[in-house]
Amino acid sequence: MLTYRKASARQNAAEKPPFFLPSWTTMYAINTFIVVWVLVIRFGFGGWASVTNFVSQVDTFGLFAKCYQCAKPPPLVAPAPVHHH
Repeated sequence: MLTYRKASARQNAAEKPPFFLPSWTTMYAINTFIVVWVLVIRFGFGGWASVTNFVSQVDTFGLFAKCYQCAKPPPLVAPAPVHHH
């Protein structure tokens, strides 16, 4: 059997925020700050570090190899010794 109660009875049953926060709005603001902080610190600085590392590697090694499937250079041969008499 269904019983209908007053709206005040339902509101009294609502979950209360933790004792150290005055309202749910404050809790949502804190949660939003934490999410933004994680996005900036983790993905922002992580992405920046990855791009910086990539640029450093390109500066060091170049973006592409100088030559693909090129003929191999001839082997280095030491010059013949010169005999002085």
